[in-house]
Amino acid sequence: MKSLFFVSFLFLLAELSFAEELTNYTITSDSQINTLEGDLEAKGNVVIKSNIGNFEAYSDKLSFDKDNKSLKLIGNVYVKNLESEGIAIEETSGDELTIFTETGLFEFKSQNKNRVKTKIKF
Repeated sequence: MKSLFFVSFLFLLAELSFAEELTNYTITSDSQINTLEGDLEAKGNVVIKSNIGNFEAYSDKLSFDKDNKSLKLIGNVYVKNLESEGIAIEETSGDELTIFTETGLFEFKSQNKNRVKTKIKF
């Protein structure tokens, strides 16, 4: 059972690649649940860091949907050094961020009349 979990987790790390470049990400949180289908949910003080570049993300909850190839960060989301399609985001914050891992595109939403704030370089 442990080896099955480990293999699923390694596969998940390989899938957490933004755009075409394979990058490994470390996800740290209070709790994590991995399914046999390759989905992952992390809750509580979620931190994501990449082994390449300075990408960092923080949130209350993270869910990775293998079928939709999306990584969703929910609650108190703060992201540093996110690059996508030639745009470099120094930092951004909001309530919900979805990153489409196959394309590297992202969608940031805010709720309760809060606003998304982004520092960006072209």
